[in-house]
Amino acid sequence: MSKQLTHVVGTFLLQAEGAFLNGAGTEPYGKGDITIPKTFKTINESGQSVSIPYVSSQSWKRWLRDTFLEENPDITPNPILTTDVNKQGNTNKVGAEVDPVEYAEADIFGFMKAEKGQGKTKEVVEGEDEVEEEPEGEQEPKGKEKVKPAIRTSPFQSSILVSLRKTGWEGIDKGYVHPKGLSEELRKNNPDANPTPLPYNTKFYDTQLQGIFGLAYSRLGVFRCEGDRIELLPEFQKKHKDKLDKVETETGSIFRMKNNPRKDRATKVLKALSVMRGGAKQAQFGTPVHPQVLILAGLTSGNLIFNNLFEDTLKGPKIKIDTLEEIIKDFSDRIVTKVYIGIRTGYLHPDNEKLLKERANKDENKKRIVICTPIEAADDITKELPA
Repeated sequence: MSKQLTHVVGTFLLQAEGAFLNGAGTEPYGKGDITIPKTFKTINESGQSVSIPYVSSQSWKRWLRDTFLEENPDITPNPILTTDVNKQGNTNKVGAEVDPVEYAEADIFGFMKAEKGQGKTKEVVEGEDEVEEEPEGEQEPKGKEKVKPAIRTSPFQSSILVSLRKTGWEGIDKGYVHPKGLSEELRKNNPDANPTPLPYNTKFYDTQLQGIFGLAYSRLGVFRCEGDRIELLPEFQKKHKDKLDKVETETGSIFRMKNNPRKDRATKVLKALSVMRGGAKQAQFGTPVHPQVLILAGLTSGNLIFNNLFEDTLKGPKIKIDTLEEIIKDFSDRIVTKVYIGIRTGYLHPDNEKLLKERANKDENKKRIVICTPIEAADDITKELPA
């Protein structure tokens, strides 16, 4: 089996105590409405169906993208552009530029752009802009090609963030807006109106949130145009032809960036993860979303091996140390870096933190496990990325 690093995978914990990070709208509550977080049904330790909070993958990846750009002002943001207008000339469709050579965001997080006439064939006539479309299913004659969408599945994979705590996570923040009188318009229409306090209620959570992720390192700076989809549109193939090497395959072409910036791009996004910030209602709840625990390793495969490694206790979360050691042993032929375990001192259950450090210092583990801080874990893993 090859020992070349192709993926960086990991897991992390966020301290979401007194937090509201991802909303699901409102529902009736008392004499008004209450703003609620996203939840889903699961089974607790007693076998009962309960609701627990979560943060969607697209939400926390947006936090990561924003942090990635804020931390790296040298990175050009991927612009959102109008892609279609209505009869009045107003925007009715938007989309980002799908140029992964120029925009690191597009390379790391992927994109999708539907093409007009997608799935049909168009006549290729040199020097002409107009093309003739034919229905899908007819035999494609010489000089015609199928219209393909531009789709790049994200090299950065992620789970939702899930609550460790199954019960006792709910809290209600009861707030009120106290009017000082009536608006001028209301006074004219209803001068007898009573300016009573307006309730402003929010259901928040008190828990830890766990997530897993994987970065397909070997895909960065590499764009496949094969089969029924392409990752680099023809106009960008032409625009960046001096920056690309092209390899023909049986099903299409593969474009690789010369002087591939994958190490730089991967380094920046992993470091951004360690200092990530964002989330809904920050003015009201001010929740830090940088990881308090961050476990990372480089693999020769895309297995998201560090899953379900945490458990909740009254004295703080625990890492399932036996499970972690078992994973490291089972995947030892695929793990090609040290396993970096970044923990914030005092965050874990005290006995668990002590045991973790003792086990990591055993002779058989010293060369393959590193205990450090979450930011150090992100910094150190990037030093092992191949150029």
